[in-house]
Amino acid sequence: MWFSRTVIGTDVQLVTDRERSTNDEAQADRDFADQLRSLVDQGLRLAIGMLNDTQAAEDAVQEALIVAWRKGRSIRQPEKLGSWFSGVVANQCRNVRRGTWVSRVVLGLPDNLTTRSEEPADVFGQDLRRAVARLPHKDRLVVVLYFYLDMPIEKVAASAGDSIPATRARLYRAIKRLRPGVDIEEELK
Repeated sequence: MWFSRTVIGTDVQLVTDRERSTNDEAQADRDFADQLRSLVDQGLRLAIGMLNDTQAAEDAVQEALIVAWRKGRSIRQPEKLGSWFSGVVANQCRNVRRGTWVSRVVLGLPDNLTTRSEEPADVFGQDLRRAVARLPHKDRLVVVLYFYLDMPIEKVAASAGDSIPATRARLYRAIKRLRPGVDIEEELK
């Protein structure tokens, strides 16, 4: 067998290019994984706020990470990865809440307590969590993102997929539902 020097040189160059592109892809995968890793805590906090169940929240975030891994590299604006991932987590939470098993879980607590007791503050926090859980999905999403995760209204709007004025209006309506008969003292900016 004989090969000319040009052919051998070209073959070696092609192999080197393939190795380089494989190394570049591996580095891009590692970078993307690092970006996702930094968003897991925020996603888990969002899911816990949306679902009020730690195990279901962990499952929802894991499913969201799978979706992010499959589709995240196609994001045109990498600086919006955090807002996009929050939206993916919120959609996974909605899917979990739609499941039939969630509606069958009985916590053993009455929906309305008839007398006020000297219970610790956690019990009163549970009332708030139940009230937030009864909100429609989009309302619950903006409340959890804004108050629980302390996101600015611009990022909340991006995660919810709405405009800033629409998100602000949704937040006001959700607060009114949570605190009926109480004027909103806080000004949302």
